[in-house]
Amino acid sequence: MKEKMKRISRSKIVHTASASSGVLALALITSACGSSGSSSATTTAAKAGATTTTAASAPISITIGDTAIGAGYADIYVGILDGIFAKNGLNVKLVKLNTSSQLVPALVGGSVQIGVGVADDTAAAILKGIPLQFIGLSEGTYNLEMWGDASIKSVQGIVGKKVALSAPDSESDFGLTALLAKNNIPETSVKRVYTGSIPGMVSALESGSANALLTQPPQGTSTGAKGFVKIADLSNLPFAVGSYTVTAAYAKANPTVLQRWANAEAQNLAFIHDHPNKTIAAIEADSGVTDPALAKYAYNFFLNVWTKTPVVKTSLIQDAFTRAAAKAKKTAPADVTQYIDNTFAQNATNSAG
Repeated sequence: MKEKMKRISRSKIVHTASASSGVLALALITSACGSSGSSSATTTAAKAGATTTTAASAPISITIGDTAIGAGYADIYVGILDGIFAKNGLNVKLVKLNTSSQLVPALVGGSVQIGVGVADDTAAAILKGIPLQFIGLSEGTYNLEMWGDASIKSVQGIVGKKVALSAPDSESDFGLTALLAKNNIPETSVKRVYTGSIPGMVSALESGSANALLTQPPQGTSTGAKGFVKIADLSNLPFAVGSYTVTAAYAKANPTVLQRWANAEAQNLAFIHDHPNKTIAAIEADSGVTDPALAKYAYNFFLNVWTKTPVVKTSLIQDAFTRAAAKAKKTAPADVTQYIDNTFAQNATNSAG
């Protein structure tokens, strides 16, 4: 059974790079011209045409892009492997993006229709005038752990050290900032080493070019077998990492698709909470770590991270805009609900009872 799941997974998941600047520029123009950027039109369309869909309806093919290898997006994994998307009339292909910094180019360039990743990157894009909408949330806290040299006994021990991260403006990048602030450590006292990917972080730690890394289980956890130790757990810090995003133009034109997605996502989230063994098997199949003990560790960790419903929490999106605006030296919008369309997620949640 496990081998079958691995084969299915490999056929569904594609690795991709970020869109080129030329394609992105053209896509930005097209997207901006094709959408008003408001959620009201989408909401009206959804109310008019979105209904709960069964497999008897013609399946619609969509591509979802996630932004990290690991257990965090197990909701998507089980949706594919256990047929939840198919039951809701969707044929889903999952594309692996290296980091959240690639999410907006992929959405605007059209290589994915729905993207999931760090809300801060979407907020930053919206502040630049790119019309995007938040439509769901699967993780409402950081899903990160810090692992590092055995000589580091606490977070204070990383002062003067090198910490491996995936990329600027990735979850690990924001997470290190939050961890340092929580422990009153100046940002300049730690050297950030950007490796481009989670495997790159692990390689940097194991080769000695970094003293610690910050990533989600089970990848970082796997370094424990080589003598590295857990230094910190960030799952108690609020953060919209599993934020599902679409272009405003896509939302306006495809309310039925997004309602099917939301119906499936509500079921996916219920499934991962209620079916630990199948979810652990999905984590093994899609995270790249096949050690059952590590997959179980990751599952137990994420039970405190995964949301129970896909409804977007406004406070988390407001925080994302506040951080993005501060970084861009702009003013955050006073009301971020104009960038959130909870219509689909709320309909799905209400239908689920």
